[in-house]
Amino acid sequence: MFDPEGPIIGIDPGVSRCGYGVVKRHSGGRFEAIAYGVITTSPSDPMPQRLLSIATELDALVKEFKPSGMAVERVLFQNNARTAMSVGQANGLALVAAARHLVPVVEYSPNEVKLAVCGDGAADKAAVQAMVTRLLQLTEIPRPADAADALAIALTHGWSGRVRAQAGETSSEASALDKAVQRAMERDAALNREKGSVIA
Repeated sequence: MFDPEGPIIGIDPGVSRCGYGVVKRHSGGRFEAIAYGVITTSPSDPMPQRLLSIATELDALVKEFKPSGMAVERVLFQNNARTAMSVGQANGLALVAAARHLVPVVEYSPNEVKLAVCGDGAADKAAVQAMVTRLLQLTEIPRPADAADALAIALTHGWSGRVRAQAGETSSEASALDKAVQRAMERDAALNREKGSVIA
C-alpha cells in the first residue's frame, strides 16, 4: 500500500492515548495537515483488547491515507517502567502496521522532534505545539496534545533528507537552518546512543 506520492503519518504512541497526525507535502516544501486526532482505549478494558483496538485503528489509518511513510516516536528509558512498557507496546503496533502495508517507517526521539520543529532539543511541549500550529498554518493549536505531538513527528520526517531526495530536491535547495537542524539531530542521536538512553 506504499504510495510515494502519499502523505506522511506521524504516530505519538501510547495505550490510553495514541496520537496520530497526517501531513501532505506541497511544492516548495510547504506541509498541510489533512487529519489528526487520538486513538483512545479504556484502562478498564483488558490489555489484549486495548492493543487490538489500537492495531485495528492504525491499520485503518494506513488503508485510508495510503502514506508515503510513517514516523513514530522512539521509545526511551523512563523512570516509570509501566509507562515505558505501555508506550513500547503501542510503538510496536505502529511499526507492525507500517510493515504490514509495506510503508517505510522511521523512529525519531523526542529531542530530535523538538530540534526539527523548534530548533531546540530542550523545547517544552507548549513551544512545540505553537510551532506546529504556525508551520501548518492552523487556526488553533491541535488538541489534544498527543495529536500535536504526532503532527510534529510527521513534520520531522517530512524534513528529513530521505524525503527531500524522494521529492527530487538537491542539497543546495535546503536552507542553512534545515542543515543546522539536521546536524543537531545527528548529534542528539549520537548522544542518546552514548548514554544508552535508547531502547534497542
